[in-house]
Amino acid sequence: MKLRIALEWYLNPDHLPLIAARDRLRGDGLDVELVVPDDHYDGFVALADGAVELVVNEPLHLVEQRDLRLVSHGCFFATDGGVLMQRDALDRLAAGEGVRIASPVSNPTTDQLCRDILAGWLTQRGLAVDGGRIVIEPAGFAHVDNLVAGYDGAWLAFANVEGVSARVRGLDTEMVTTAEAGIPNFSALELIGAADASAEVREAIAMLVAALDVVTPELRDDPAMARALWYGASGEAPGAEGDAIVDASLPRFLAPVRPDVGMWRPMWRYLHARGGDVVDEATFEAMFA
Repeated sequence: MKLRIALEWYLNPDHLPLIAARDRLRGDGLDVELVVPDDHYDGFVALADGAVELVVNEPLHLVEQRDLRLVSHGCFFATDGGVLMQRDALDRLAAGEGVRIASPVSNPTTDQLCRDILAGWLTQRGLAVDGGRIVIEPAGFAHVDNLVAGYDGAWLAFANVEGVSARVRGLDTEMVTTAEAGIPNFSALELIGAADASAEVREAIAMLVAALDVVTPELRDDPAMARALWYGASGEAPGAEGDAIVDASLPRFLAPVRPDVGMWRPMWRYLHARGGDVVDEATFEAMFA
């Protein structure tokens, strides 16, 4: 059987457990395909159309309103995340000037979260908050390249990927995290499926989860093997930046992979309380049953 998994963006070291599980499952008769999207939400469209059987994306998008009923098959990766800012742009924001933030997508819910994080940073410094000074623009997935190109910040950025990449490249940046703003964490990757998936698809997903539970400790225990796996799968030339990102990612991988409503209930409550376009409580809880 073929199990097609739509990624949230380009292949990166966050996906190492999926790469390792894919390789292991070839011998068990399960052909796992990792599908790289053009846009951040492509996976959910593909899941609804039957073009993929599973989506990998942040839990933030798991609870957004959609016609398709979704279920969680577990979280395999969690990190610190937020808005990766040029340090001089933070100084300008504190001085009352406007900033431009690059994002893979722009919509009211995600844009407001970005503004809330930066507003929290300002509030901690006793500064006035004016969300109108924070402009979010769709600019693709390459966060650090967007900073190099002149954006003041990039969102949603992960500490183990973009935070490390910016440091290795010598950029003067600061990661303003959700934790600093008093916002529940959602910087993670969930395995998301359709609630009406067939028994055959559910069996294939269960095989994937079982493989993840085996390969994840192996990756964490053998960084050299993990780096070699990454370079082999990505075709990227070995180098200091890739090594550093892989090494920073390994402690972030989770096993066993299981649906856990408690991980994301604070996130849902925060979004719901602020009027975000999220599912109701019963629908949210049912995703993890």
